[in-house]
Amino acid sequence: MEEKWYERKFLVHDGILIPAGRPLLDTSNRAFRYGDAVFETVRVNKGRVLFWDRHYTRLITAMSILRMSVPSLPSKEQLHESIIDLVVKNRIFYDARIRLTVFRKGGGLYRPQKLQVSWIIEAEDLGHTGYTFPERGLKVGIYTDFPKNLSPISPFKSCSSIPYVLAGIFCDDNGLDDCLIINDKGKIIESYNSSLFWVKDNAVFTPLVSSGCIDGVYRKAVMDAAAKLGINTTENAGATKDDLTNADEIFLCNVISGIRWVSAL
Repeated sequence: MEEKWYERKFLVHDGILIPAGRPLLDTSNRAFRYGDAVFETVRVNKGRVLFWDRHYTRLITAMSILRMSVPSLPSKEQLHESIIDLVVKNRIFYDARIRLTVFRKGGGLYRPQKLQVSWIIEAEDLGHTGYTFPERGLKVGIYTDFPKNLSPISPFKSCSSIPYVLAGIFCDDNGLDDCLIINDKGKIIESYNSSLFWVKDNAVFTPLVSSGCIDGVYRKAVMDAAAKLGINTTENAGATKDDLTNADEIFLCNVISGIRWVSAL
């Protein structure tokens, strides 16, 4: 059946609008070969890119660590405009999930030929507007087979994401909604797609970024909101299973799903 005009979806590649599904990359692409790429997943709500300043800062910090040329990426304002334009072009009337991927140009083996970058923006309709608090809690487990190591890139979203991929498979194999991952010291630091918080005796706890977890944008938003309410958040080296089992409450959060509470561990 021929696709109707209003069903056509697009993406943006280096500032050019391209029909989604059209081949873009060849096998020499460095993101494909070496995971030489970083990305941000952001949420658009009513024409606004939520937490955009924090997303952009995290992105260019990751690029700097990976020795990617930050000046070769469009400005914060230009990227924001491209995101909003793509949401409009794709006729997304609810909130949108946006993935902005930045990868190094050129070929080469481990030694890259260039430091300049290319970028791709993709948009997905979330089918609803705004954050909602879920009625049902999450059933989660703990994935221990592939610890995540602390490194200069561990606070950021890179395309070298094997621990998260394997944790996702573990979820499917065990009928879980989500699962927690550990660092090389055996401490629980985050879930495979969210930041981790737990509450005990009216105190809120979350792992330090130096434990190896992602420096989550929504994690910071939760901590800011708690501070405004006079609630102190203690950052520590990570949780043990006993910490979580004995907690009064556990919740996970990210910019797409908001806050989700855990009902079973």
